[in-house]
Amino acid sequence: METTDREVLIEALTDCAKADGWANLAEIGVVLRLKGVNYGKLSKFIVNYSDIVETKVDEERQPPVVYARLIQDFL
Repeated sequence: METTDREVLIEALTDCAKADGWANLAEIGVVLRLKGVNYGKLSKFIVNYSDIVETKVDEERQPPVVYARLIQDFL
């Protein structure tokens, strides 16, 4: 059975998440690429899954860092 991009994204988020549930979007992108997901621009890819993923931006870091996590209601 073939794994969907959605399933791979959930796995990547789970694998990359820290104790608070948030994962650096760049780390997620590395895992997705290693698993063969061709997503183009990662931020646009993530928007397609806004029903299961939420994001936040740490503007205090330069350049700003984007984090993502699975929405709690989804779990």
